[in-house]
Amino acid sequence: MEAQAIEDMFGVAVAASAEGRLDDAVAAFQAVLVMSPGHDEALFGLGLALMQTRRFAEAVEPLARAAAAPGAEPIRHQCLAQAQFLTGDFAGAAATFAAADAVEPVPEGARLTWARAAAYAALDTTSAQEALDLYARIAGSEAEDLETVARESFGILVAFQRLDAARALGAWLEAHNPADTIRAHELRVLVEPGIDRAPASYVEALFDGFAERFDHQLVDMLGYEAPALLAEMIASRRQQFERILDLGCGTGLAGPHLKRFGGRLTGVDLSSGMLAKAAERGGYYALVQDEAVTFLESHPGAFDLIVSADVLIYFGDLGPVFAAAAAALPPGGLMAFSTELGQGDGWTLLPSARYAHGDAYIRDSASGFRVLERQEIPLRREGADVTVGCLYLLERI
Repeated sequence: MEAQAIEDMFGVAVAASAEGRLDDAVAAFQAVLVMSPGHDEALFGLGLALMQTRRFAEAVEPLARAAAAPGAEPIRHQCLAQAQFLTGDFAGAAATFAAADAVEPVPEGARLTWARAAAYAALDTTSAQEALDLYARIAGSEAEDLETVARESFGILVAFQRLDAARALGAWLEAHNPADTIRAHELRVLVEPGIDRAPASYVEALFDGFAERFDHQLVDMLGYEAPALLAEMIASRRQQFERILDLGCGTGLAGPHLKRFGGRLTGVDLSSGMLAKAAERGGYYALVQDEAVTFLESHPGAFDLIVSADVLIYFGDLGPVFAAAAAALPPGGLMAFSTELGQGDGWTLLPSARYAHGDAYIRDSASGFRVLERQEIPLRREGADVTVGCLYLLERI
């Protein structure tokens, strides 16, 4: 009877997984394991379902047990290695890929991940050039351009707080391409934490290069919902606005959420690539390429709502932003924005080249405004963690 119950529940889990009901699949696989803790197929199924729901850290243990089962297929080792990589265990991932490859050659896509994992781990004990050479040896004929690998790897290492390794790669990149505005600033951030704002040239270059994949990366991969949540916060106070500014509009992600307020929507951004995507999305009366503070200062009293999602995270000192925003709004006008949550009454330059602001700092710096509402939210996924953010709604006094 128990064997039949195990088989039936395993069938339920497999069906739920196949139909994309991943939470149900996780629960059913876990139920199988309660009845049969060593059920290696249920362990593997649970690990895969957890991977699909981006619960990578939770997936490692069942995948490791599934891979340790007698006669385990190489695919189990490959999936375990992917989970280890996605939790920042690069040495573990490289070792697991190597064990899988000893049984059966690792396929092309997984081999590139293996090569990167080995290179990231090697940065702890070798030079950047030696680590990149190791990447090339493992990747073989499928190896990507080393400068491209180094650029992408720099951001990954920063996200996982592997800052010494990131500095080594940053120095290698600077030596090989000193004209790279993006990496020059991001390396500077790791050695000069007192910089009070990101240079306009950095922001423009960063988002011009990011425009094509911005929506997929931020929304689909990182779980970003700030524009929708800001719109809900605004709507709880007021339903109609005549003149709306989407400050740092990017690809126009906030546009559809701001449409509910019925006003004329202007979008401003430094990146021409982002503005082109916002134009494709539509819904804007005007799209302007300009720096945020400069634009606000040149439009006194021009708006009754300013929305700025994930823009102030590129400023340390917010005093000039708030002063310019207050001048661009009439008394009673609203400003809604997101920040990364910092500590106390100051701002902090993060290794990501973004800034975090303490709640006390926001309240003290927002001269000309009063805080109507504040919410803490999970702003986005970052490496193996979730970045905590804050949403603010301010009223012009």
